[in-house]
Amino acid sequence: MAYYANLSSDSRLILRDSAETLSCTFYSGETAIDADGSVTIGIVDAAGTTVVASGTATSSGGTGIYTYSLAGQSNLKELTATWSGTWGSAMEFTTTTQVVGGFYTTPAEIRGLDSISGETGTFPAADVVDAIIYAEQVIDDYVGAPFVQRYQMDTMNGTDTQVIKGTKMFPTTLLAASIDGTALTSDEISNTALFEDGTMRRKDSIWAYTEAGNNVVLEYEYGSSTYAPNDIRWCARTLARYHLLEQVSNIPDRAISIQSELGQIQLAQPGMNRPTPLPDVNVILNRHRHRAPTVF
Repeated sequence: MAYYANLSSDSRLILRDSAETLSCTFYSGETAIDADGSVTIGIVDAAGTTVVASGTATSSGGTGIYTYSLAGQSNLKELTATWSGTWGSAMEFTTTTQVVGGFYTTPAEIRGLDSISGETGTFPAADVVDAIIYAEQVIDDYVGAPFVQRYQMDTMNGTDTQVIKGTKMFPTTLLAASIDGTALTSDEISNTALFEDGTMRRKDSIWAYTEAGNNVVLEYEYGSSTYAPNDIRWCARTLARYHLLEQVSNIPDRAISIQSELGQIQLAQPGMNRPTPLPDVNVILNRHRHRAPTVF
């Protein structure tokens, strides 16, 4: 039987400076199962820097569940955790967690919405968190940039000029950078100007290119604002609620219309410039979009 590790929804995105408990459930097939002994953890960031030393003890949180209390992280980053233990034989599992600058909505706000309130059996907390993550990903992917701060690491060619362009728009903080393995100093980082289109311009030096390329590494925070505007927060709540209700809807997934006592009702369909089946949400997302519309 194959073994699996499932990181809890609450552990996938954690807030900057917030101490959080990472929780992972281990399965043999579909059954949660304890390790034969202790389970340890080690955590590194995207640059390979140790955040938690390998071999650090975890705690038991129930059958097959192991937890680790992670101290608050002041910088945004992507963390890779390696969980090690013995389930018949020695095994290792990896999970990823992102430290983020904010959220568009909260589980409590979603729980208070019509048809979700009080329905903890139908919509447990983990599903609510999953729905929020889904809504934020749809919004960010379509608009082209998040409205709160996120972490990014780019590995790219040098340009032999003062200017280089990252893969994300609205960089706000250059956390670290290196050229051909040599890290930029704090003064060099502070003398790098960041522009909304993703461009980063050094004051007195260049982003040197050396063979065979991919010699520049950029770690930065990005996002078009520090707090999502109210209409985007409404979109996130509305889309998360819709996503939850769709899981228990009696309407077939492929239906394009339904018949009721009011007559035939056409169901809105997502498309190239309609990222969701919710027309009011689509109007707001198109108004905020940084990407050009798709044209045929």
